Amino acid sequence: MSTLLGVMDREGFDANTDNLVLIEPEHERLLWVPRDLWCPGLGDRVNTAYRIGGSDRLMAAVREHDLNPGHVVVLSRRATEAALEQVSVLVPVPARMTFAYPLTPTARIEDGSRDVTFEPPAVVLKGERVHQWIGARGGSDLHRIERQKVLVRRLLEQRFNFRQALANPDAYACSNPAAFDDLARVRASWRFETLDVMEPAVIDGKQVLLRRNAGHRGASV
Repeated sequence: MSTLLGVMDREGFDANTDNLVLIEPEHERLLWVPRDLWCPGLGDRVNTAYRIGGSDRLMAAVREHDLNPGHVVVLSRRATEAALEQVSVLVPVPARMTFAYPLTPTARIEDGSRDVTFEPPAVVLKGERVHQWIGARGGSDLHRIERQKVLVRRLLEQRFNFRQALANPDAYACSNPAAFDDLARVRASWRFETLDVMEPAVIDGKQVLLRRNAGHRGASV
């Protein structure tokens, strides 16, 4: 069985799931699903599916792309902020990176932004810097996914307790408690991949990502 983990970009459960990861214990793999992935049956990007119709609609959206999760867990922003509040983790920075970030962590970037920079060879992430690392914009959503992979692997390596995100039952939603067994099995040694190779497009005035090769499920990094 596999579990699709979604992380809301705003508080509550009527926001977008801007981070989506399929947890596959059988294959020892974490598969990132880009938030801008276009789902023709949904008629929108995949990150809107949960807001439109909850776990069932989200599972239906990813099934359009040959993914078949058995369960869904969605974390509100409150859950992830609580879990990451005390994090301090060293991540490698191969080259100087500058990205755009909202004026405040929960503000819309369309309402204003500021530059955030990460200098090589490494940086310690804690406090707001954690959220800047995983959420700042530069290029497509695929660039952010690569930074998210680095952070998740480093947290797993230092045995970070991810169950802190589940401390408050009101801050997450779960379609089936069996999903927690999948989450507990994740290890730093697993493969971290991204769904296919994407190409940008504009559909109905929206910037989206289309799958270039529907027959190949994941691209290793």
